[in-house]
Amino acid sequence: MDGNIIEHEEIITRIAVDYIEMPDLKLTARQARRLWNVPAEACDRALAALVERGFLVQTRAGAFLRRTSGLAVPLTQAS
Repeated sequence: MDGNIIEHEEIITRIAVDYIEMPDLKLTARQARRLWNVPAEACDRALAALVERGFLVQTRAGAFLRRTSGLAVPLTQAS
């Protein structure tokens, strides 16, 4: 695997784990970048990937929070 792909998946996993450990976590993209100390582009891509995978939802105000539908959503993409 390409190093950038691995790094991207590591960022996604780090973000997802914190959302699992803190179910009420609600952050804007700016807050997320600061919390995880991740460059803006990498953080935005990771958040977008988690929204696309159905793990996170983005509010109209732009905050990201964990989807609470009760469905088990895999963190990794299907091969």
